[in-house]
This record gives sequence, C-alpha cells and structure tokens, in this order.
Amino acid sequence: MRVLAVDFGRKRLGLAMSDPGGIVAAPLPAIQRKGDGWWDELMKLIVEQEVREVVVGLPRNMDGSYGPSSEICRKFAADLEKRSGLKPYLLDERLTSKAASNTLREGGLSERQQRGKLDSVAASLLLQVYLQKRGRGTSSPGESPAP
Repeated sequence: MRVLAVDFGRKRLGLAMSDPGGIVAAPLPAIQRKGDGWWDELMKLIVEQEVREVVVGLPRNMDGSYGPSSEICRKFAADLEKRSGLKPYLLDERLTSKAASNTLREGGLSERQQRGKLDSVAASLLLQVYLQKRGRGTSSPGESPAP
C-alpha cells in the first residue's frame, strides 16, 4: 500500500511516496503549480501508483497556532479528498523545510541548487514521520483528518 505526502506550496507541490510496504519514504519530483494542469498531474500519480493514503503538511506557527497558510492547506486537503476520494491526514510540518535544507546542504547543494528539490525532501521527511507513527501503532498518525 503506497502512501503519498504532499508539501503544498505557492509555486509547487513537494511530493514523496512510500514503498509498497509503507515503510520507507522517498522524494519524487515536485509538481509546478502553473495553471490548473497540476491537479491532473497529481491525480494521475495517485491513480497510477495506487495510492491508498495521503498526508498533507499543515503549516503551523512556532507557538503552535494556525495562520493563513494553514487554511490554504486545509482547503487543498478538502479539494484533494473530493477529487480522489482519499481522506488526507494533516500533519504538523514545522521545521521540515529547515531540516530538508540542512540535509541538502550537507549533501553539498547550494541554496540555488536546492530549488525544486527542497519541497520534495520536506515531503519525504513529513512522510517518514507519518510512517514511523503509523508503524508504532499510533491510533492517529496524522495531526488530524482533513475537514
């Protein structure tokens, strides 16, 4: 069973997919959000890879509160549910972009070289957290089901 993670951004969707056993997360190429064609690209990926669960990163402020970006992600998750029939889990994504940037920098990539990769590496980190929580039998691996 494959699980897809989405790091929803203004310019692109960072993506990561689990292996068929739902144990390991790997980044996928990001989808550019130009026009409406990105929805078709995302839905094609979900169908072709037989995705059974979706995790969406939910931005939170450092104090734990929700800001305008959280509402945009919640709307995306609700739209994704309508289009795919899959109920996304919303998972706190605080510091995933920072951790992803550090990982890429340690791999020798400059900030310029990180563009386009950062979102998918962040999605991969988000997915790995979800898979680990789920693997430990946590009853609710996501922060919350999408509204």
